[in-house]
Amino acid sequence: MKILHMIGIVGLLLGCEPEAYDEVQDEVQEEVVEETEEQETGEIEEPVEEDTGEIDSITDFLQRGPYEVTEESKSAQVTNCTNQPYSVYTPVGVSSPPVVVLGHGFARGADVMTGWADHLASWGVEVLLPTLCHYNVFAGVDHEMNGQNMKELASLHGATNVVYAGHSAGGLAAIIAGSQDPNASGVLGLDPTDTQGIPGVPDAIGQNYASNVTCPAFSIVGEASTCNADNNGLDLFSMMGEYQVVKVVDADHCDFESPTDWICESQCENAQTTFVNEEIRPVIVTLGTAAVMSLTGLSADGALVWTQGLEDWANLGLVQIIE
Repeated sequence: MKILHMIGIVGLLLGCEPEAYDEVQDEVQEEVVEETEEQETGEIEEPVEEDTGEIDSITDFLQRGPYEVTEESKSAQVTNCTNQPYSVYTPVGVSSPPVVVLGHGFARGADVMTGWADHLASWGVEVLLPTLCHYNVFAGVDHEMNGQNMKELASLHGATNVVYAGHSAGGLAAIIAGSQDPNASGVLGLDPTDTQGIPGVPDAIGQNYASNVTCPAFSIVGEASTCNADNNGLDLFSMMGEYQVVKVVDADHCDFESPTDWICESQCENAQTTFVNEEIRPVIVTLGTAAVMSLTGLSADGALVWTQGLEDWANLGLVQIIE
């Protein structure tokens, strides 16, 4: 073999004794045999590739995260609401996790946002899911107080790294909360709406608050309809300093709940679409989770989903980058 031949030549040139040469030759033969056996069994250690800094893939935030989740029911005393029920979704084993305060839509309830709460918590954030006190058509509607209550709930919980998120009018409450909390980490709107045409409620309340949001913000919207006030929530995000907005094509207002129900679908489901729910809803969940990961700083891939990750969906016509 070439290795043995070369060692033999080197040994002669260096004047090695025959016995020494024989010992070296035996050692080399043993190594060659071991290497041959490794080749035959496929147990060769692969060389470590040099890190070039390039991203091979982006985390799939549609999948459930790595943490188990516990749920605990609590209540809090906040302004004009002596008993606000809320649930805490906690990722097991995470010390001092970032917090998301998650608001539901008008005339809806926390039950249609439990899927969001559980999914986000599995990625390492603690989610506070309140039943907002001031969406009661009998006791009165007060979007501004709902926003204030969301901020108060975060404070009572001792949260410091807080994202305010919400669906529909819950998104409006999240914007109000974010505008009142100078330490907010971010705002996420899920097909958010501003006030419009509600008896006894001034129009465009959110515009009094949106420009005061100083943290980064993300919004995911569906097709304009009466259910999302003709996408008037877009105006709110355009008033903020740092924001991104994406429309999911053919998405209706119900697609942003998790789980939704027949009550919403009977009123808000799109009659004709190119894309089906099984294509639409995974995009919404992925974008929403990625936004929270970016805002809380838990994963750099969160921001990448909103840049590089949008390309394939855009090419399919499934998303449109608004701003």
